[in-house]
Amino acid sequence: MATKAFLILVAIYLSLGLVAYLVPDAPVVRHIKQTVDNGDLCEDYPKAIIVNRPDTQDPYTLDNFTDALILNQVLHLRSEGLRGILLMARHDEGIHQYNNLIQSLRGSTEGRTIYYPRYWHGSTFLARIMLALTSYAGVRYFLYLLSSLLLLWCLMRLWQAAGKAVALVFAFGLLAVDLFVMQFSLQFVQVLLIACGAACWLTRPRAAEGHRPSLLFFIVGSLTAFLDLLTVPTITLGLPLVVLVALRREGDLRRGITLVVATALWWAAGYALTWVAKWGLATLLTDINTFSDAFDQGSRWSEGSGSYLADAFSTTASYTHWKYLFLALVALVAAALFRRRRKAWPLAVQYALVALIPLAYYLLMARPTAHHAWFAYRALATSAIALLMLVASQVDWQACRAWFTAKVRKQQ
Repeated sequence: MATKAFLILVAIYLSLGLVAYLVPDAPVVRHIKQTVDNGDLCEDYPKAIIVNRPDTQDPYTLDNFTDALILNQVLHLRSEGLRGILLMARHDEGIHQYNNLIQSLRGSTEGRTIYYPRYWHGSTFLARIMLALTSYAGVRYFLYLLSSLLLLWCLMRLWQAAGKAVALVFAFGLLAVDLFVMQFSLQFVQVLLIACGAACWLTRPRAAEGHRPSLLFFIVGSLTAFLDLLTVPTITLGLPLVVLVALRREGDLRRGITLVVATALWWAAGYALTWVAKWGLATLLTDINTFSDAFDQGSRWSEGSGSYLADAFSTTASYTHWKYLFLALVALVAAALFRRRRKAWPLAVQYALVALIPLAYYLLMARPTAHHAWFAYRALATSAIALLMLVASQVDWQACRAWFTAKVRKQQ
């Protein structure tokens, strides 16, 4: 079943690239020119809401730098014929992507053409289709509206399917790592949409209990590789996995551990195979050895990675609102000591395993994580929510509610 699903997914990805290729240039160029004229991308790293450190990147920083690169690719998607779907060309005259975008619109013959075939660049395909209809600001507004509605729907479904405590803990964990800031950047919002979409799917009646959560996570891993530019990929595994554990409430330790590990492996399989499929297609159908390109980049990332480990962990942790998480954990521990749920420790073990997912990613990707800690830290949403869920799962909420109700009635 997974093989069939994978082949269908790759066909969909190529078809979406073809649709983007067939979109006429005129409306796309007009809307990108409107974006440049309005100055929507003139600042590489603007602040979304709160400015803590005006001269540096902080948790509220948007990535207009990469968004400008995506728009540059949108402009050149047809420049190499159909091969452009795999090569993903862009105009380059230096490190400043906004300037490169302006020079692309002007038809500059200076600089060079850069190919970026390692990634699928699904976000570029979607951006080109949407830019045929509206400007960059309009695309951002649509994605903000879509992600807000999806987040709200996810929390409502969690409230109904798993209870108020689970929904509130989930929402608090998202706020603790400022995941809402991801809604405002083209390159960040993709993984947030995938994670919330998968969580919503799991809250469908009997969806988490039955049948083929493995296939769902395989598809989610593949979608992540297609759309993401290595921003915060693990939240598409971690957040739905937290929801899956919360809904199943597996009390058998062995089955619970098997559930977490097997689901993570299915996600990893979908993720890795989709990367390899892109490298294979690009190598076969273009004149670039994408496997060599990918391995060279991987070697650079891993070079001296041990020396980056401490930075990766400490810097990402520094962006997280630990004091609020600590207060929430203290409150939940107090509730657990007051009315503890019996025989709930297997759930705690499962949540503890889920909490390790971002740390495993940082271990593998220490160097890029240290360099991009200002957005890579949001992977800790999984750890924050899983730790809160771990303690919350030990609370007998019904007993707490009964005690509180009795107190209120006595007061009356």
